[in-house]
Amino acid sequence: MERIMIIMGTRPEAIKLCPLVLELKKRKKYDVLVCSTGQHRSMLDSVLRVFSIKPDFDLDVMRTGQTLSSVSARILKGLDEIFTAEHPDLVIVQGDTTTAFAGALAAFHKRIPIAHVEAGLRTYHIDSPYPEEFHRQVIGLVTKWHFAPTEAAQDNLLREGKKKKSIFVTGNTVVDALRFTLGNDFNRPSWNLPTDYRLILFTAHRRESMGTQMTGMFKALRKLVDEFPDVIAVCPLHHNPQVRSAAEVIKGHERIRIIEPPDILSFHQLLSRTYLVITDSGGIQEEAVALGIPTIVTRYSTERGEGIKAGVLRLAGCSENGIFNLGKELLTPNSKVYKKMKTPTSVYGNGDASVRIADILEKVM
Repeated sequence: MERIMIIMGTRPEAIKLCPLVLELKKRKKYDVLVCSTGQHRSMLDSVLRVFSIKPDFDLDVMRTGQTLSSVSARILKGLDEIFTAEHPDLVIVQGDTTTAFAGALAAFHKRIPIAHVEAGLRTYHIDSPYPEEFHRQVIGLVTKWHFAPTEAAQDNLLREGKKKKSIFVTGNTVVDALRFTLGNDFNRPSWNLPTDYRLILFTAHRRESMGTQMTGMFKALRKLVDEFPDVIAVCPLHHNPQVRSAAEVIKGHERIRIIEPPDILSFHQLLSRTYLVITDSGGIQEEAVALGIPTIVTRYSTERGEGIKAGVLRLAGCSENGIFNLGKELLTPNSKVYKKMKTPTSVYGNGDASVRIADILEKVM
C-alpha cells in the first residue's frame, strides 16, 4: 500500500485539497495521511469540518504577528520530524502558499517525490502576487508530477523545460469543491439580504496592495454603492489588521455589510447569489468563472488568464478610480458589457479533477 501525505494549512488549500483527500481515501491502493500546518487556524478548520476530514497531524504553527520566515521555519521543522517517522511515498501540496512552499522543500530535503496540484500558474512578475509567484515557481523546480488545471498552465511548465510526461491537465479541484458544497443538501444560514437589491461581494487581502492602495479599493466600493441605490455589498473581512484598518472607510454605510469570513458552505451560497464580484483572490476568481459571475479583479496581473479570455474576469488594477469606473460600467442598468460577461464556463474543468488526479497517480506510482 502506497502512503500519501497531503499537506494543507490555509482555507484555499483545504477547499481545493479536501475533494482529493476524499477521492484518494476511496482507493484501496493508498494509505492517505493528512497533515495540517494550521497556517490559518480557524479558516482552515471550518473547511475541514464541512468535508468531515480530521487531520492525522497538526503542526499548529499559527502565531500572533507571524512572519513568512517564522511560519516557513516552523513548518520545515515539524514536517522534517513527521517525514522521518512516517516515511511517505509521496507528498502532495497545492497552489502557492507558504505551507505549499515549505511542504515541498521539506519533502525535497528528504528525497520524497512531490505532486503539485494546481501547477503551472504564472504571472512571471516575482512581486505579483507576493510571495505566491516565487513559491509556485520554486515548487515547480522540485515537483515530480505536475497537475496543471488548464492547457495554459501546462504550456507555462513546458516553456520552463518541465518534461511533458510529468505534466497532466486535470481541471481545477475548486470546481469539485463547488459541486460538493452547492450540490448537497446542507443546512445553510439565512443571510437576511433583501432580494430586490443587486449584491456586490467584495474581498481584499493581497500583501502587495496593503496601505493606501487597499484603502482606495474600499473607497471605490463605497462610491459604487452610493452611485447605485439598488446595490448592497457584503464584505467578508480578512483577519489581517492592515485589511481591517483599510476597511474603516466603509464602516457605518447602511448598504455595506461587513462580516467575518464565513464557512465555505455559507460563502458558496453567498457567491451563488452575487450580481458582481470585486476581489483580489485567486480562488474566488476561479469560483466566479465557474458560476459565470462577472468579476472585477483588483490586481494589475492575474495568473488566471483563462477567466480573462472567457470574458468573465476584467482586470481593474488597484486604483480607486480604475475600480470605480469599471464597476460603474458593469452596474449601469442594461449594461451590454455586463451581459456579455455573465457566462458560465468550464475553462477550469467540470468537477472531476480529483478523480482524474487519483486515476493518474494509480498509473504512475
